[in-house]
Formats: sequence, structure tokens, C-alpha cells
Amino acid sequence: MAAVTETIALEKGLQEKITRFDIHQIIQHAVLMVSFILLVVTGVPLKFHDWAISQWWVGLWGGIEAIRSVHHFAAWVMVIVCLYHLVYIFYTVLILKRPFPVKMIPSGQDFIKFFQELAYFLGLRRERPRFDRFNWREKFDYWAIFWGIPVMAGSGFILMYPVLVTKLLPGWVVPTALVAHSDEAMLALIWIFMVHIFFNHFTPGIFPLNTSIFTGKVPQERYQREHPLEYERLFGTPEKEEEELSEATEEKKEEGLFETTEEKEEEN
Repeated sequence: MAAVTETIALEKGLQEKITRFDIHQIIQHAVLMVSFILLVVTGVPLKFHDWAISQWWVGLWGGIEAIRSVHHFAAWVMVIVCLYHLVYIFYTVLILKRPFPVKMIPSGQDFIKFFQELAYFLGLRRERPRFDRFNWREKFDYWAIFWGIPVMAGSGFILMYPVLVTKLLPGWVVPTALVAHSDEAMLALIWIFMVHIFFNHFTPGIFPLNTSIFTGKVPQERYQREHPLEYERLFGTPEKEEEELSEATEEKKEEGLFETTEEKEEEN
């Protein structure tokens, strides 16, 4: 019986990780994350330049020009990775004919499931809503970047080249860009640390770190719990999975690959 259990556990172990992100997505997220961190640690001291700790931090980087250069470099890296992401999306959908990027587009079901999940957390609903490949939080998180990047990149370009811009546009665009860039940056910082990191790393069952975006793999049990509709589309219902596993076990018994307790006692 131990041999049967061990072999079944081994078969389950071979499927306990499900690939959710490919290498392109992993690299894009890693570059976006690093560039965002650089923008934060070099941008916040520029916003609060009169603070003593900001002046100390700027001095640690080698002065205002040095930290500003790093900020500009990180900004260009973020813009490039976002442009690459757009190319990746079009290539995936139009050339490879993979439908999953289209599933990130919000639909009416997302609004319905938002209120269903809210009702679940308030104790007004017994079961959580069942999600497909992406839930409403992931979609909101994703599209927040699409909304924020153009604002940050556009206003940042104006601040980076104010003389060039004011040759083509009125002078008031520079202070307007400063306000937009500064406020959007703080909004992004608050969102990332209070919402994105919490939902992706600090929720029960995931804390202290969600490694899926770094490895591309998600534990099978968690995938089944968080994305049941896609899981069932890929692997069938849990009942079907158990039935297939049972059939595979019986086949291996017939082939003599499993040794039952009775057979072991007879040998002894």
C-alpha cells in the first residue's frame, strides 16, 4: 500500500506546479519592478528636496545631477519595457493566436464578480465568485499601469526637456506637468505598496512571498482555488481528475507496477 501511495504522490507531484507566466512575462515584470524601484528611490527625494533625509540621500548618490541621471535612465527603461510589452501583446494575439491577452480586457462579469466578492467578505454570500484566468483585481492592477504610464512618461518628458517643449507649447505646460508627474507618482507608489503588494504577497495562503511571477509557476492547489474556471477548462473538474487518477492506478496495478499490502504479506 505504501508503494501505491508513494507512486500516486509522485504522479501528483509531477503536476503540482502549473505554468502561468512565460519567460517574456517574467522578464518584463522584473525589468518593470527594478525600474519602478529606481524611480521611487530617486524621485521621492527630488519631490521632498527640503527634507533633511532627502538631502542626505541625494548626497549619498553623488549629488542632484547624479540622482537625476539615474532617475532619467530608469524612466527610459520603463518606457522601453512598456513598448516591448505592447509589441509582445500584438505578436501573441495576431501571430501566435493565443487568446489569453484578450482575457485581460474588462467585461461586465468583472463588475458582477466584484460585488459578489464584496458580499462574500461582508458575510452576505456563502461562496466566493469563480474566476477565469484573470480576476477583477488583476485586471484593475494591470490597467492602472496602462493609465499611469502615459501620464508619467508624457509629463516626465516635458520636465526632462522643458526648453524644447516650450518652443512648441505654451509655458504653462511645464508647471502643469510637474504637478501631474508628482501627484501621479505618489498615487502609483501608494497603490503598489498598499494594494498590489498586499493582494499579491500578504493575503492568506500566499504570505510572505508570491513567487509565481519570478518562477512562472503556480501551485496546482492554489491555481484551482484562485482560477477554478480556467483550471477546469484545462484539467477538468476535481471529480474527473480523481477518476482519471484512479483509472491510472488500476492500470498500473494490472501491469504489476503497484504492490498491495496483501501481495506483500503473501511474499513474506
